[in-house]
Amino acid sequence: MSITLSKTETRLLTEAAGHGGALQLPETMKPITRQRMLGRFEADGLIAVGGEDGTEPHLTPAGYRAVGLPVPRKAKATTSPKGPEDGCAGARPSTKSALITAMLARDEGASLEELMEATGWLPHTTRAALSRLRSSGQVLAKSKREDGRTAYRIGASEAV
Repeated sequence: MSITLSKTETRLLTEAAGHGGALQLPETMKPITRQRMLGRFEADGLIAVGGEDGTEPHLTPAGYRAVGLPVPRKAKATTSPKGPEDGCAGARPSTKSALITAMLARDEGASLEELMEATGWLPHTTRAALSRLRSSGQVLAKSKREDGRTAYRIGASEAV
């Protein structure tokens, strides 16, 4: 079964993956929209409600896979209502765009050269992929590494 996500839903799940799986919905979101979205995510097995206070939504392995990201080790222990399909958790993303998103979601992010090496793309194609991510609503942060190369990272919207 394939789950179709809107750009907003994809962005929210990708940002959650960047925050250790904790889903954080915007405060500007209307309560009814929040309720519907959480209900849909939970019904599709993309999130589970739990945590210290028992109400914090977090991604399940199916939630990571829905946005093409690898399942982190600690998330594999989380159960999903979908059950048997969790056996393929942690597999390499199925598309190059998903691979780029996964690399950019890492704490250290990824440099242009690392993205080019992983995908086999030329520099202009790799930059175009970054532009497509930005235009889809992703927040891309740039930072300099110790070796002088620029690293890109998804979901770094916190102020510096």
